[in-house]
This record gives sequence, C-alpha cells and structure tokens, in this order.
Amino acid sequence: MTKSKAQYSMELMVAERPGGRRQFLLGFVAAVCLMILVDLAFEMHRLIAEERVKVESGELKASWPTPPPHSEVARVARYVVHISDWASISTISTAAPILGFPFGNIVAISDGPLDKASGIPYMYISPMDLSSHDLKADSRASISLSEAQSDFCHNSGYDPEDPRCARILLSGSVIEVKNGTSEADFARLGLFSRHPEMASWPSDHRFFFAKLNITHIYVIDYFGGATDVSIEEYYEATPF
Repeated sequence: MTKSKAQYSMELMVAERPGGRRQFLLGFVAAVCLMILVDLAFEMHRLIAEERVKVESGELKASWPTPPPHSEVARVARYVVHISDWASISTISTAAPILGFPFGNIVAISDGPLDKASGIPYMYISPMDLSSHDLKADSRASISLSEAQSDFCHNSGYDPEDPRCARILLSGSVIEVKNGTSEADFARLGLFSRHPEMASWPSDHRFFFAKLNITHIYVIDYFGGATDVSIEEYYEATPF
C-alpha cells in the first residue's frame, strides 16, 4: 500500500528525532490506557450506583441487590416478597355494609430477617382488625405486593402499573402460627426485626402471628400478561 505524504512526513519526523519513535509509542500507549481507565471508572461508578435498591418503612431503611432478570420469574417472586415490608390483603368481607364484597386492607409482612428469606409471608395481626373478622369466617385471602416499594421502579422511570415494575399476587389461606413453636420464633424475629415498633403494640389488642399458606402464585414482571409460578418452583428459587 502506498503511503501518503502526511504518513511519510510523520514517520520521517519521528525517525529523525532522537528516541522519537519510542516516545511516540509510549505516548500512544499512555493515551489508550488513560481512555480505558476513564471508561472503567465510569462503568464502576454506574455499577455502584445501580447495584443496590432501597426500601424505607417506618424507622427501618434496608438496602438490597438489584432484582433478578425478568425471565427468572420464580426468583423475581421470591425477591419481591423478601424486600417487601407490607402488602395489600384481600378477603371476603363479613361487615354488614359490604357483606360479600372483596375487601382490601394493608398488612405489614415479613418472610424473614434481612439475611434469611423463607418465601412465606408472616403477619402480626389483631382479632380486632376487619380482615381478621373476615378470615375467621373464611380463611381464604390474596396478597398483592409491588416492587414499587423499593426505589428501583422510580429510578428506572417505571410507573407502578408498568409491568416491568414487578407485581406478585399470592393466594391461599391465612392460618395462625402457634406460640411456643420454632416457626413462631422465626416469625417474631422476621417481623420485629423489620418492624421494630411491633414490640410495643398494645397487649390488650391480642396480636398473634399468622402466615399465608400459599396455594397459587401470579407474577407480572414484563410485557405479555401474568405468569403462573408453581409452588415448587417458588420455594426452590432464591431471591438473590
């Protein structure tokens, strides 16, 4: 290939200058290395900024890894359940004005301490609560959880109804966890560590531990509608 006059002139200048070729190569390598370092620094900053999502509930502020890929639906379900501090619970109302209507309420939940996810939504509820009245007559319930509890959806620009802001819909029966059992101890640890004020709730309200015995799971975490997740897949998956 014929060299251009500009290439020939540059090579001649480098060759004629003492140590010129070596200095030119060193300078070129240094410039490339600098560009690579700048790119790496930018990428590290991006990863550090994105590698955690935050959930704030009451006095507690928790930091979590970013969610699993949307294709790993069972893991997404376990992830959202574990990072959630509260949920919407739906029962069949027994209250006279709305007898037989679906009734929605908010309930504080935990599937375990921050470092131990069980996948089971535990609750600390009072017999005085309207949902408890319903559950006494019919233990069936559905619990809805949204990834919008964390700052992931907000930071990603996802509306809570955007399917990329994952929603988990759990159905089953709410059953009491008997005091004095290892499961009751686990429920207490999971709930009280993530909802510290529960320890001071009034004793005359007769709060008790309960859990949702899950029988069906829907996950919406991407476009295309809800996905069924089997109970086996759900409990075999890990949130992180």
